[in-house]
Order: sequence, then structure tokens, then C-alpha cells
Amino acid sequence: MKRTKQRRVKAKIRRIKPKHRPKTTVRVTITRKVLGKAPEKYSFNLSDGRKLRSVYELVDELETMSEENFRHFVTDTENHFANWIEGVFSEKSLADELRHVKNRIDTQRAILKHLVREFAKKTHA
Repeated sequence: MKRTKQRRVKAKIRRIKPKHRPKTTVRVTITRKVLGKAPEKYSFNLSDGRKLRSVYELVDELETMSEENFRHFVTDTENHFANWIEGVFSEKSLADELRHVKNRIDTQRAILKHLVREFAKKTHA
């Protein structure tokens, strides 16, 4: 009986739909917070093919990342981690802070401090 009822409902819905649908374009912009996960297409691709989707994952990766691998993403003129954090998570203040840091441990420390501040804001709000 349940299947019969479901079929009837679907049939009614099909009859209600208009024959011609106007084509409309909708643009959706999603701003991700630093405490969240980025959509798959905005993940950070590491040299070995692994992908990072959150700032938490970046902090974990910095713990074990080789200095050579770190230097691939952070140079005197470019900081890909900062670009990713600013572009995907809209965290300009953290990105600006990371652009002044040139080693792996200080990068990890700066991110952790920022995460603690963000977490404190959310729990006290």
C-alpha cells in the first residue's frame, strides 16, 4: 500500500509542474569560516597528492611536514598557505599574519593561536 500511495503522490506532483520552465541563473557565494571544512574543489593540494580541506588538517600536516616540502609552499615572496586561507576561508587577518612567518613551527603556532581566538569568540558569544 505504501508504494501505491507514493506513486500517486509523485503522479500528482508531475501534473502540477509547468510545461515550460524559464531558465534562470542563480549565483551562490558561500563564505566558509576558518573553523569549517572547504568544499572539495577548494582543497589545498600537497606535493604528494593528498588534499587538505580544513585549517585543522593544515595544522596537523605542519606537524609532520618536511622542511623541504614546507619551502615548496612558503618562499620569501609567496605563501600558498596564506593565499588558500584568505581565498577559501576569507580570513585576511590570519593570512596577513602568515605572510610574515617564514618557518613551519611559527606557521603552526600562528594558526593555532588564531583558532583558539576564534573558538573563544564562538563560545562566549
